[in-house]
Amino acid sequence: MLVDPPPEGSAESRAPKPETEIQSEIRAILKQIISMVTYLPVIQEPTVFNILAYTSDSADVPAGEWVDTDPLAIEASKSQQVKMRSFSTDIHRIEAMVAYRYDEEN
Repeated sequence: MLVDPPPEGSAESRAPKPETEIQSEIRAILKQIISMVTYLPVIQEPTVFNILAYTSDSADVPAGEWVDTDPLAIEASKSQQVKMRSFSTDIHRIEAMVAYRYDEEN
């Protein structure tokens, strides 16, 4: 997930976006996540999910709730990625993606 403030001078930094529109965009992403179960691999064993947020150095992040970490990259030859919808608020631009390790079994 990429979380950044809108670029200087962009329409996003000039016109405030209504809260109802932001909530609608968030609902659309949640619906997209729910619909992903139809094409993501079925996982039978207990699984851990990592949620990563990549931010610019100037981004305001929740102190004490988020921690710095190294990127947890999946080897490109074993990775499948699904880009999700993006949205913006008056403060941030959000781009989401699901990446998962995929080993084809012969």
